[in-house]
Amino acid sequence: MNTPTSDDWGKVHAKAWQDPEFKALLESNPREAMDAYCEEQGKPPFDKIVLLGGKPDDALDHLLHEAHQAPPACC
Repeated sequence: MNTPTSDDWGKVHAKAWQDPEFKALLESNPREAMDAYCEEQGKPPFDKIVLLGGKPDDALDHLLHEAHQAPPACC
C-alpha cells in the first residue's frame, strides 16, 4: 500500500503555505491535490489518505483534562 509519509505531509503543508492555488485545491478536492503532489514528486498515487476536519474549539482543554485525570481505582 502506498501511503503518505511524514516527509510527504511536510512537503504538502509547505506547498499549501507557499502556493495559494494548491491550498485551494487541497481544501476543495484533497484527492486531486494529493494526486497532483504525487505526480510532481514522481510517486505513484496514494492508495489512501485521511481527511481530518477542523479542530474543535475545546480540543486542547479536553486533552489536558483527560491527561490529568487520576487512573481508575483498583481492588
